[in-house]
Amino acid sequence: MTIYDDLAPTVTEVMDEFKQSAIKLVQVTAGTGPIDNPGAPTEIEYALAATSKGVSFKFVKDGLAVSSDIEITSAPVTGVTPDENDFITINSTRYKIVKYMPVPPTNTLAWKFIVRKGG
Repeated sequence: MTIYDDLAPTVTEVMDEFKQSAIKLVQVTAGTGPIDNPGAPTEIEYALAATSKGVSFKFVKDGLAVSSDIEITSAPVTGVTPDENDFITINSTRYKIVKYMPVPPTNTLAWKFIVRKGG
C-alpha cells in the first residue's frame, strides 16, 4: 500500500464535503452500426464530487485557456477514465473539456478540468 492509496479516501471525503451544484462527467460513445449509419450515440453520466471556479491566470497566460473558461476540480470516479472528448455539465449546462489534468499525473488523487461553454 502506498501513500496515494491512503490519501485517496481522504481526497474523496473532502471533495464530497465541499462539492458544488450538480457537476457531472458525460462520456459520449458513438453508435456501433456501419460507418454510413452508425446509429445514435450513447451518453453515460457520472456525478462528480467537484468544485468549480474561474480559470487560473497561469492557464490563460500559458495559452491553455481563455478568461471565460471554468476550472473544475473533482475526486476521481472509480473505474472511469476521463478524456478530452468528454463533456462536463454544471447545473444541466454542457461544457466541452478543453484540458484534462490528473493530479498528480501518476497515482491520480484528483481530476482537474478546464471547460468551455458551447460544446
